Parts: sequence; structure tokens; C-alpha cells
Amino acid sequence: MSDPGSDPQSVSNPQYWADRYAEGTARWDLGGPCPVFVHLLSSPQAPPPGRVAFPGCGSGHDVGYWREQGYDAVGFDFAVQAEDPPIENLDVFDLGRRHPESFDTIVEYTCYCAIDPARRPEYAASLHTALKPGATLVALLFPVEHKPEGPPYGVSEDEIQQVLGADLELLHFSTPTQSAEGREGRERLAIFRKPGA
Repeated sequence: MSDPGSDPQSVSNPQYWADRYAEGTARWDLGGPCPVFVHLLSSPQAPPPGRVAFPGCGSGHDVGYWREQGYDAVGFDFAVQAEDPPIENLDVFDLGRRHPESFDTIVEYTCYCAIDPARRPEYAASLHTALKPGATLVALLFPVEHKPEGPPYGVSEDEIQQVLGADLELLHFSTPTQSAEGREGRERLAIFRKPGA
């Protein structure tokens, strides 16, 4: 999954990611929906129906699954574009500017760990802007460990709440037991709510 030869500048380039897909080296792609989300959507903590954004969605497996479960889900990625499931070609840092207060839920998974770590506050701000007042941010963070080389770049528990959850209300925080193989114990599920409404 890691690419020791990459640097924060290259991961900000759409071509870097497009090449990974073209070469068949997109090892972050599970080939289907994330098992943590499959469990979440059958639990009492499932977000209410509504418009859902998946920034940095890649092939869109989770977008498709959430749509099957009745959500108005759409993906965003600057290296992938598709009609089914719907994936808009968009840099995730532009999500808030292009779609202000537009989503009832935003789902973060393997985008936060893939971007330049120095840009994480900028990314978090973009997500916050795109959330409607009272909306939910569902964040499944990976890998929660010290890992300065990437992608994926490591994430700390403190950072999850201080950067991604800044100015949001924390509703849930746990270590999932349904993680995909190789990710067991290395993920944290955080659910936040934007104040208002």
C-alpha cells in the first residue's frame, strides 16, 4: 500500500494517482465496499438518508454501496470520473468552494491519509464548508500509527479530533472490529456533527 518513492508534492498531482490505477498498483482499492461501512449502515449509528459525498473516492465502490442502501451518494476524485456510480472529477480541496453546505453526510476514507499531511487542515476546512448545518462527517481513518512516509501517511488519534474534527461535535469514536484484512486495529471510526440546524 505504501509508496516510499513518493513525496507530498507528487500526491497532489492527479497524474500520480491516475498512473497507479493504470498500472494496477492501486492497492488501497478493496474491490468492493468497505466492511466497516457495510456494518455501519445496518447499525443504529447509520446516518439518516440524504445527500452523501465521498471525497477521494477512487473507483467508487462505497459510493455504489451507499446508493444501493438508499442514499443519494456521489463521489469526487481528481484522477477518476464515472457515471455509474456517479464520480465527479474534482480536487477534494475545492469541494467546499464548489459545493458549499450541500451535503447531509460526508464520508472520509483513505483520502486524509493520501494527501500531503501539511494540507490536512485545508482539506478538513473544505469538508466542513461542504457540510450542511447539522450534517454528519463519517471518518474512517487509516493507518492510525506513526508512519511519516507515504502514502498512506500515518494518522494520530489526537489529530483526528483536533484537525478533522475541529469545530465539530464528536458523536462516536471507536476501533472497528470489521476492518478489511491487513487493516485490523489500524483504523478508527469517528462520527462528527456540524453545529447548527
